[in-house]
Amino acid sequence: MRPYHWPLVISLLTTMAYAEQQPTTQDQRVGEGLMLSLKGEKEKAWNILFPEAKAGNVIAMYHLGVLMLRSTEYPDHLERAKKFFSAAADRGHKGSAAMLKQVEALMATAGAPPTIGGTSGIPLPKDIESAKAAYAKVQAQIAKFQGPQPTIPPQVTVKAFISDNSGTVKDLIEMSEQTKVRFGDKVEFQFFVLIDPETWDPKQVFTPASGSMPIVGFRPDLNGEEARKYGVRTTPAVVLVPENGNARIINNTHSLISELSMVLR
Repeated sequence: MRPYHWPLVISLLTTMAYAEQQPTTQDQRVGEGLMLSLKGEKEKAWNILFPEAKAGNVIAMYHLGVLMLRSTEYPDHLERAKKFFSAAADRGHKGSAAMLKQVEALMATAGAPPTIGGTSGIPLPKDIESAKAAYAKVQAQIAKFQGPQPTIPPQVTVKAFISDNSGTVKDLIEMSEQTKVRFGDKVEFQFFVLIDPETWDPKQVFTPASGSMPIVGFRPDLNGEEARKYGVRTTPAVVLVPENGNARIINNTHSLISELSMVLR
């Protein structure tokens, strides 16, 4: 190398060394922390931004607040975000002041009951009482058709099927009352009205003659699905279904009491 090149080389090396020794500015460090935060490298971003925030840099405080706001993996992330936004807002940072309001609103609703159109989703005491009263009313209406429910499972269930045989309603009800007196809760009576939705006319079942009967426990059997389970082909029909044993159709309803006695003995 020619001697007159040495001063130039020394000058370049000195300039490079000086450049390497020059510290980065606050703005550069905050910018680097922001980029790391946007890339999802939260720990690295924290390590750069937190020292700057401690030194009083409001921009670093703001970005740390945003970082904490997005760090939902920490249970206290909202409290942390609030601290940083508050510190920056106290120093006149308007962006932090706006974010502080949002965080406070989130904290106020955290864990609160859901709302619909701003109205609480939790029922008031008067709503609960009203619902209880409505439930009791419905239960009373249902009981009219289902009758009192047994407290223990029955040992035998008697299923009575009718279609348009209104004249048999009275006999079936009398039969159920007799079995109730004789066997109590050991026997449960179930009444089914076979219904073809396309042709069924309730007037054919409950005529004025049967209208005074206590219509308790009658259930619709749409398209006779329940009746087919037991091989019922014609109505009226009575099926005896023991708790343990095979179901069978009782051809002579007047023998029902004796049939039940044999099953329950």
